[in-house]
Formats: sequence, C-alpha cells, structure tokens
Amino acid sequence: MPDVSFRYLTAASLLALAAPVAATAQDAPPPDEAQNATALDTIVVTARRREESLLDVPVAVSAISAEMLEKAHISDVTQIAQMTPQLLIAPASGGGGGTISIRGVGSSYLDPGIEQSVGVLVDNVSVGRGRFILASQFDLQQVEVLKGPQALFFGKNSPAGVISITSAAPTSDFAAMIRGGYEFEAEEKYVEAFVSGPIADDLLFRVAGKISDLNGWIKNVAPGGENPIYPFPIPGPATGDAPAYTSYAGRATLKWEPTSNFDATFKLAGSYLKGNGDDAIEGFCAPPALGKGQLSTTNLVTGEQVYAPSTDCRLDKVRAQGALPAEVLNNWPGARDGRSYNRLTTWIGSLVLNYQLDDITITSVSGYTKLKGRNLGFYDLTSFAAVGSYLVEDTRTWSQELRVASDYDGPLNFTFGGFFEDSKRFNTFQPILGFVGFDADNGNSAYTFENRWDNSGNTYAAFGQLRYSILDNLELAGGVRFTHEKKEISGRNLYLNVLGQAFGLLPVGQTISEKVSFSNWSPEVTLTYKPTDGLMTYVAYKTGFKSGGLSTPATISAVYADPSLLSFSPEKSKGFEAGIKGEAAGRSIRFDLVAYRYTFDDLQLTSFEPTLIAYFIKNAGKSRTTGVEASFAWQATPELGLNASGSYNKAKYLSFPNAQCYLKIVGTPVCANGFYDRSGQRLPRAPEWTFNFGGTYEREIGQGLKAGLSAEAVYTDDFLTDEQGSPDGVVDGFWRLNASVRVAEIDDRWELALIGRNLTDEYYQLISNDKTFGTPGEYGGFTLRPREVVLQATVRF
Repeated sequence: MPDVSFRYLTAASLLALAAPVAATAQDAPPPDEAQNATALDTIVVTARRREESLLDVPVAVSAISAEMLEKAHISDVTQIAQMTPQLLIAPASGGGGGTISIRGVGSSYLDPGIEQSVGVLVDNVSVGRGRFILASQFDLQQVEVLKGPQALFFGKNSPAGVISITSAAPTSDFAAMIRGGYEFEAEEKYVEAFVSGPIADDLLFRVAGKISDLNGWIKNVAPGGENPIYPFPIPGPATGDAPAYTSYAGRATLKWEPTSNFDATFKLAGSYLKGNGDDAIEGFCAPPALGKGQLSTTNLVTGEQVYAPSTDCRLDKVRAQGALPAEVLNNWPGARDGRSYNRLTTWIGSLVLNYQLDDITITSVSGYTKLKGRNLGFYDLTSFAAVGSYLVEDTRTWSQELRVASDYDGPLNFTFGGFFEDSKRFNTFQPILGFVGFDADNGNSAYTFENRWDNSGNTYAAFGQLRYSILDNLELAGGVRFTHEKKEISGRNLYLNVLGQAFGLLPVGQTISEKVSFSNWSPEVTLTYKPTDGLMTYVAYKTGFKSGGLSTPATISAVYADPSLLSFSPEKSKGFEAGIKGEAAGRSIRFDLVAYRYTFDDLQLTSFEPTLIAYFIKNAGKSRTTGVEASFAWQATPELGLNASGSYNKAKYLSFPNAQCYLKIVGTPVCANGFYDRSGQRLPRAPEWTFNFGGTYEREIGQGLKAGLSAEAVYTDDFLTDEQGSPDGVVDGFWRLNASVRVAEIDDRWELALIGRNLTDEYYQLISNDKTFGTPGEYGGFTLRPREVVLQATVRF
C-alpha cells in the first residue's frame, strides 16, 4: 500500500489535473474540430435515457468504445471490469451466480433470492440475474458504467450504479467482418463474425455470432484410490483443467425507419454455454490450517475431519477435486456420470420504438429475458467429493417502459415515463453431504435431499424529471421515481434421506409460502453549470434502492414453517456528488473529476444460520462510501494518445453489530453466539486506491500498412475479499500490465494483433469464504483469469 505522504501527493495531483486545463478552456475557444487532427472523438452516452454528449451529463460515467473493446479483446463482463476503476465482477456457479460491485457496494452471491446492487442493461433491457455474467459479449458498440445511485432513470437494483451494454447497430451500407484468435495460456480458440446492410431503403439488418472454446487454467490433480467419505474408491478427477467450456452466441437486429420521425429496432440475442461445471475456485490456507499444508473435509456421519494429501493450500492454479463414485448416483436426477458440468442458455430480446412529434419524443422499450441454468459442482475442494450439489435456475422476465421527453427551445423541459415488469423463477437444489447408505424407498438413491422454490413478482414504476434553464448556462433538474413491487414464493422439500431428516428440514409434502410488497420514492436533484462550451460542473443529490424480497436458501428448514423469516426489506442509498468535466486544446484534451459521499441503509447481508442449516438474507447495518475519481485523456499528436485515471475510495460499515463470525474467531470472546461487530471495518472488494496509466501509438509504416502499439499499467490497492471479514482474505496491492501490438492495412480491411492482458500474471481471489466443511484457516477463493496472450486476425469486407 502506498505510504501516507504518497497518498496525499497523489490526491493533490489528481485535483490539480483539472485546474490548468480549465483555465485553458476559458482563455481560448476550441478550433473547428474538422481542422484539428488531434481532436478526440465525441462520446455519446445514454445516462439519462437519451443520447447526450458525455460533457453534458451530470453523472459519473466511464464509457468504453467499440474500438477500445476490440483492442483489448473483451469477451465478457468480467473483462469489462478490468478496464474500469472501482468496478469488480466475479462469476460463481452457485447461489445467485456471481457478484458485481462498484466502489465496494455489491451483493453476496450465496442466495439466489438477492438482487444485484449494480444494474446491468443489455440493449436497454435489464438482466438482473448474476448468471448473465457468464454470457458471451461480442459485436458491441459501447459499454457505459454509471457510478453512484441511478434510480431515477434506471429504477430498482441500481443503488451502486449501472452497467449499460449496447450492441452494434445495423449499417446503411453493406459491411461484414470475420475475426479469429487463439489464447495461449488457457488454450482458448474463438471465431466471431457479423454481416450488416440494407434489406430495403427503410429496413436494415445485422447478424452477428461467436463461437469460443476454452480449456481452462486450473489443473486438477485429484488421484483415484481410497475414499474416507464413501465406501467406494475415488474414480478420479471431477474435471480436467477448469473452468473449461464451449460457448455459442448469436444476435439478430432489424431496424425499420419508414418515415423521418419514426423508427423501430428489434434485437434478439441468444447464447448457450456447455462447461465442465467447476468455477475458477481453489482452496488456500492461513494459520492454523497452513501448518498442516493440506485441505480437509468433515465426514458428517462420523464427525471425523479427514485430510486430502493431494491438496497444497495455495492459490497456484492447481487443485484436487474428485468426482462422485458411480455407486452413489442411483436415481439422482442431475448427477449424470458424477463429474461436474454446467449448462447455461440465455435469451435477451428488445423492441425499441421512437416517434418524433415536433419537440416531443415518445419512446417505447419492450424487453424479454430468459435464463436456464444447470450445474453439478463440488464445494469441499478435495478429492473426496464430500459435498456436491446439482443446482437448477430457470428465470423469465417481461418488461415494458414508455417515456415521453421534450426538447423545447424555452427554459423548461421534461421527461416522464412508466415501467412494468413481470418475472418468474424457480430453483432446485439436490445436494449430497456424505454417505449414509442407500434409500430403498427412493430407488436406492444416496443424495441427501431435493427441494424446489417457485418465485414470482411484479414491478410498477412511474418517474419524471423537470429541467429548468435558470440561465443559458445554468440548469436545475429535479425528478423522482415511485416504485411498487409485489413478490411471492413457495417452497417444499421433494425428498429427504436419513441425513436430511436428521437436519430438521421441512417434512416432505409440506409447502411454505409467503407474499410481500414494497414501495419506494427515489428523488434526485442536480444543478449543472457550463461556464464555457468546453467545461461543465455539477452538484447532485441522488437516491437509490435495491429490492426487498424473499430469501431462497439451499435448505428448507422446518423453522421456515414461519415463512416470515424469508422476507427482507429494501436496501436504500442516498448522498451527494459533485463533478467537473471539460475539454481543452482544440478538444485534444478531455478530463473529469468527481467527488462523492453516499450512505447505504438496511444492508441486505447473507449469513449462515446453524439452526437453519442455511444461508439466509437479513437487513443489518449501514455503510458509507466517500471518495474522489479523476480521468484524463490527451491526443498529443495524430499518432499518439495518452490517458490516465485514478481513484480514492473509503468504503466502510458505519454499523454492523451482528455480522456472522468467520471460523477462526468462533469460540473467542470476540464472537458471541456466532456473531461479532464489524462496525468501522471496510467493505469487501473496495480497494482504497486505483491508478491507470496508458497510451496508444499508431502510424503508417509504408507499403499501404500501419502499425499500432498500446500499453497500460493498472494498480489496485489491497482489498478484502472475505464475505465474513476475515483478514486472511485480504489481497495485497498489485500492478497489472496490458499491452498489444497491431499491424493492419491502411483502410482497416485486415488486421493482425498480438494482445496481452495481465502480463505480470497476478493471480488472486475476488471472493473468499470459509471452506465448506473445513477447519479454521481453510478458505475457498474464486479467482479471475491469469495472464492472457492472444494472437488475433481480423478481416473486414
């Protein structure tokens, strides 16, 4: 971690970035863009649900263009996070499917009933389920990351921010592209292509697709042999290298523009992922478990703690995860051959209609999402396969939004709208928690239990904003969004074996159900001042919220005969931010600076309750994020572009008196009845400092060719990864180096590129927890992809 003097110096430097630039912007108006070869491209964003220049939007926005995405070989949202300071994304096959956090504010992945704190939109349609993280991203036009509460225009589940992904639009002229590549470290092969053009004068199309095959980077060394958990030998590893998968994705787009004041755009995207099921998860140890040097698991039948000699207690891209013996697979619907696997199918559809009526624009957005996930995975991280589970999630949503926006020449303008969403989801859990014999009454099955949860919900919202120009360069905007939600759930155990019955689970044949409803008002006020054409400052008060709901625990305990235990309330955020954005030196320089302070109440936190044998969600505590972010871009010459960004973020719990204890403090005075006080501690996944320095150089080299070089150095300060706050889950600060070199034809008809990401090969966990059935000091860590070296070829027609 940088020392204190360096911190103050860095903060002062960031604040000083804007001062001389702003003065330049005031001294001389920018020259005509067409006459300035170093003018930066205008960035258009939709942070207020309409197209505006980045400099006109009083929101902290990081915009990533199609060119930047292509140069960095971005193929999923986790890689988008690595390009955006204070955005961290980690996929997970269990629970809710992953976690997304901005400035340290995010949701636990452990319970499917919890919503994300960061909203994700794909082509204007909300995709709130964490499993969408795994879906392939390709043929994109732009990605926008909006930081801070965004409830007014984006609604629920955006208290920390929004990620808006926009796919490429159809072209008026024929265009086509094919791209292929090979990544050497994880042996990934991929091909993507698109075709676009006119069908008729008023009808355009675009069809794009991608196929990729990944062999993985974590080697599985699980041996065969004797198994102390089952009276049958270990059949060998549950997988080969992991995570490995083959994915297929496609998207079709039609744009119809029959008149000058009406257009309709329809998009339908689908993806299918077939993988070997295991997350990028490894076990690691800290004292006292580190002294043993091996991971362990508990035999629930005998109470014995058994150690796996093939494990090494380190994050080193090696693990030993065994498969289930064939003898225990009888009549287990999801177990197949006992080796882990996952299947994920996603559909996202959108229909956007725009009708221009003089100074009024009416916009309709219809959305549809469908997700179908199946996963057999193991969580003890040993060759014994003591803990495994087959998980099912099926989700379907329909949504409709209608907006009316004005663009009058007068001082007053408005945006009003309404939103409706209907959702349905069901989850199934089929775990095995050790061997207690065969159940003759259930086809000699050996798995522990099977349950099912059915969820449904409706959301109704109305929102509006008034914008009043007090002066030509001074605007006051105020708005509010009202949201009403209704949710209901029913759950039942379909099967229990002897061990399942011993856990005190809800008897088979008994169903529990619960209904809840919530209402929320989310106001927002912004004052924007533009002293010159190239400079904008703003101050804003914003609020947001994350939906309340109903927990979906993996075990349905008899305690849930009182179903009110399942419900939890909305999480709310409020606070202020102030910023300055500008351009100078003939638009060859662009900068922005924002300071913020937000408070989050009624945090939705996931804890393990031993009496319920399950994780569940509760409202507990209060947190605050305070910080400063800055970015700077300079097109120094037509060939050379430089950029830098930095952030300071202080994210901590203001109050969290009943946090779940991690194993190492259980039984100590700090931990009372399984809980301890985390007030004043920092939030997970909230590095205090981040820095990014980069540049791109491109020039002609003769023979009708050009060459380019890009390089980027990224620093991330130390941050906590453990959900329960164990300091053993802290990742030390590190630097990542990204670089690429390209050779292309002058007119970009073809390109050959060598792309390197994380060339320093930093390997770390983004999520960690006490390892399932482990001893104090044993942890499971979800890791991100290590070093990548990609050779890529592109041909355009």
